Amino acid sequence: MIRYTSFRATISNGSFRATTRNLAAFILLSLALTGCFGGGTSEPTRYYTLAVENISAPKASGTFAGKSVAVKKFTIDPAYQRSNIVYRESAYDFMFYDLDLWASRPEHMITRIVTEYTEKIGIFKNVISSGGVMPDYELSGHIGAIEEVDEGSSQSAHLTIGLTFKNVQSGAVLWEGKCDKSKPTNSREPRVTAEALSKILAECMDEALKGIASAE
Repeated sequence: MIRYTSFRATISNGSFRATTRNLAAFILLSLALTGCFGGGTSEPTRYYTLAVENISAPKASGTFAGKSVAVKKFTIDPAYQRSNIVYRESAYDFMFYDLDLWASRPEHMITRIVTEYTEKIGIFKNVISSGGVMPDYELSGHIGAIEEVDEGSSQSAHLTIGLTFKNVQSGAVLWEGKCDKSKPTNSREPRVTAEALSKILAECMDEALKGIASAE
């Protein structure tokens, strides 16, 4: 008959505490060495925004003299409802940068800039945000795309935006239009993309405000 002898190792409290201290010291040393030799990330998060460009003031007919307009918060396609800058390498790809972000969400950013453009051209007496006194007119918009497009060796910025201008009291749409433009950048630098998108938005607003100024 084969007999199996069982045994049990006993660790004293003092030995256990010493082992625990040694293990903790080893873990701290490992973390320190990881940081020293580049094991952790050192890439900073970078933030970008669009800027207001110079546009030509349209010739107003006087229809809106003394009137107010409210710029509603823009809506945006759900795919772009994020702070990450989106880039695409084909019609079937949809990706975004982890460390290159918009300073604020695109719908907030573009609403602010459209409000500034509307104030600068001076067609209306007052340009207000949503809430408060009911305005005479309302300008709303939808962002269909705001992205960097990388196709082979060429890069471009792409913006699609739709605008609607209406009489608040009657609900009649006085003007509406869609602006879908791309501008070559030949760079994957997000700052260059932000600059190109700013210029596209300026072109879109130049066209839109001229159309609004002539609306009856």
